[in-house]
Amino acid sequence: MPPSPSLKRINPLSLHATNAYICPSCRARNVFNRIPRPRNSRLQAYPSTRRAASTITSVTAVNAKKDIPPAFQALHDALSGLQQEAAIYTNLSQLQLALRGLESENGVTRIALLGNHDGRATRRLARVLLADPLQPEPEWEKQITDIDDNDGRALLLRYAKRLELDQRHPLVRTLSLPSPTLQNHNIEILIQRVSTQPHESGLGARMYLTPGLEAPLSATGRFSTITYPVHKALIQARGLDGIQALLPPSSSKGSRVGDHMVTAVVDTPWTSLSADNQSTYSINPINLDRAEEAIRTFRKSLDNSFNYEHAWFESGMPRISAWLIDGTESLPAIVKPTNQRLIETLTANAEEAIDKEESEQLQEQASAVVPNSTRDLMNMYLAKWAEDAHTELRNHLDLAFTSKSWRKLTWWKLFWRVDDVTKRTQQK
Repeated sequence: MPPSPSLKRINPLSLHATNAYICPSCRARNVFNRIPRPRNSRLQAYPSTRRAASTITSVTAVNAKKDIPPAFQALHDALSGLQQEAAIYTNLSQLQLALRGLESENGVTRIALLGNHDGRATRRLARVLLADPLQPEPEWEKQITDIDDNDGRALLLRYAKRLELDQRHPLVRTLSLPSPTLQNHNIEILIQRVSTQPHESGLGARMYLTPGLEAPLSATGRFSTITYPVHKALIQARGLDGIQALLPPSSSKGSRVGDHMVTAVVDTPWTSLSADNQSTYSINPINLDRAEEAIRTFRKSLDNSFNYEHAWFESGMPRISAWLIDGTESLPAIVKPTNQRLIETLTANAEEAIDKEESEQLQEQASAVVPNSTRDLMNMYLAKWAEDAHTELRNHLDLAFTSKSWRKLTWWKLFWRVDDVTKRTQQK
């Protein structure tokens, strides 16, 4: 007979050694408290190691062991515990992105460029951000603007030595291009059109960190949305009306997401915005026509460097270019700043969700308990009933002790049998 399987498993994230019942909220909070949050990017340094070719595991292997850098192992284990013990309080797609970023010291940074109009304007913005004015216009700059707008799929830009457009995926088209910006900062850019407003989704600015890709269902003809988590998101709109429609009010849920992760640009001929037209998020006015003109001018001749610099700063693009590569630097044994911000956002959202559930449970318990006013009234009636009952008992005992039958009983008659007592009390 085969031995019975052991019910005892080794779990380093086990919260309690006893079998006492623990509510899911408390269990999740204990796991959450064990996460070493990277409050500053200077984590404890460990000797960095490089994976040898012999240790590479096949991508087809089942349960392949991940080669995590030693400096990130504790944080990776803690986030994995959060995924197992508190999955209902976290965004699993974002958590998987954060875990993937800890699998190497220079993980890929995903950035979303989201527009509420046709995709050509957003692709123009991506071309300006990735263009190298010192080089002649490459072929990919022409192709990125000539992509078919009728195709509703998102466009993913990633680095490759040769220009190639892959349209086989049903959700996203991939344009591989030789851009130094993508290569040097290990960046991938997702270009997608958004139509849902933050207050309609109920997530606020967090919605932009998990843009949705629509997948057609062949059986029903409907669409299923698949989230594509990113580290940063840039919202592009035309005019102030467009940008204000996409940005949530400052009091809405998720308004704590900082400008490092979510920012906005508005394509306008203006070069500045008044404070009355700005919300909690930074709204950066840009002029794409002016930026493209500056690049063309510089490529014509290096003697136009002064005119290029003047037009480039007038277009408002320097701030957006700095935002694009902010936090993408990679240092040995240090969590990448973009991934660090994502982890901080994840843990803050998980803590907020746990606090909300605890508050709801306390309110539910309070509603099930008898109110103090009702309890005081019940105590008053109970005290009056006890007083009346004792008064009635006392009065009846007085009547019994003063009755004629009680006087006929004397102490020496207590030794009589019960039948004798009954017979004597019935005599006149």
